[in-house]
Amino acid sequence: MLPVAKIVNDPVHGFIRLPAGRVLQALNHPIVQRLRRLSQLGLAQFVYPGATHTRFLHALGVLHLAQEALTSLAGKGVTISAETWEAVLLAAFLHDIGHGPFSHSLEGQLLPYTHETIGLQLLELLERDLGDLSEVRALWQGTHPRSFLSELIAGQIDVDRLDYLVRDSFFTGVQEGLVGTERLIYTMAVAENRLVIEEKGLTSVEKFIVTRRFMYWQVYLHKAVLGAEWLLRRWWAAFAQSEEHPRNYSTDTGLDRFLSLDEAAIWGWIHWGTGAAFPPLRVLSRALLERQLYKIRYTPPEEAPFLREVWRKRLPSPHQTWQEWFWVEGWAENEAYQPGQEENILILTKGGQIRALQELSPWIHELAGPTRRFFAGGLPVAWLESQQL
Repeated sequence: MLPVAKIVNDPVHGFIRLPAGRVLQALNHPIVQRLRRLSQLGLAQFVYPGATHTRFLHALGVLHLAQEALTSLAGKGVTISAETWEAVLLAAFLHDIGHGPFSHSLEGQLLPYTHETIGLQLLELLERDLGDLSEVRALWQGTHPRSFLSELIAGQIDVDRLDYLVRDSFFTGVQEGLVGTERLIYTMAVAENRLVIEEKGLTSVEKFIVTRRFMYWQVYLHKAVLGAEWLLRRWWAAFAQSEEHPRNYSTDTGLDRFLSLDEAAIWGWIHWGTGAAFPPLRVLSRALLERQLYKIRYTPPEEAPFLREVWRKRLPSPHQTWQEWFWVEGWAENEAYQPGQEENILILTKGGQIRALQELSPWIHELAGPTRRFFAGGLPVAWLESQQL
């Protein structure tokens, strides 16, 4: 346990104790402070008005749960040096630094990389001020010699998932997200260098899997949230295509330009877009500001052409030319738990055996495996009729 230098009051976990040293240095770094200006759930607030919490708040929660887990493991005889303890806390706290505005909604579009790849690049910048972060990098990439610590940061039951489920549940008001984080952390143990859950925590693991599945359909893949996210993506495509946008932004300008972007900047461009010359950009900008979302339906793929034709026939004739901008189709995938040889949730039985979760709870495989739903939908025709092109 590292000495406490600062205490933060969190609405989900209560007091979060921040240790002195590099964790506190990271807290005040501009790369981390930027997370205050990024929402955790993007445009989910269009559906759940309370979902305005930030990536910064989530990062603090993940750090807190990592500290609780390390303390619990240390109490069970697991020896962790002060240097590694600090590296685990930094890995937890910094895990989301690669995210851009509106979370996953614009991932891969502001820069053509995942947030994990961008995070590794930003870690190199942080090393200039915080010193060597190679152990943090190893924890992120799963190459740390103590594998159980990597699994604690990025595994099937990691501190990231434990925080975002309870935090997103709290701020959306969706009760299905409640998870027994304290119970799960209390029953964590280490066996054969793997992170395991003691058998007495089996029911809590099952609830965790079910909860994650419910939260995806109820919140993350809610059809109105999906409609909002696709509206933002289409807006970005129109913004990038416009030759008159107010900033010469392109996807190859590097990390400095990426770090300069937050959601306030994007909203500024959306406001500007309402007067742009490119018709789709004008319409999509107004749609975002007025919360006119794609009316998504989960439907069999074969029905999509019929639904689109019905929608198209109702479109005003000036909008027919731009109809591709006002209609979306695609797949949404929910994967609460898909075990693999290296990714099983492991249970430590009372007899000292290590068993995969699906061996003790075979029903979990059917419930938690990947499911895909096809969606289709267009902007509201009645609203489009009011828009001058």
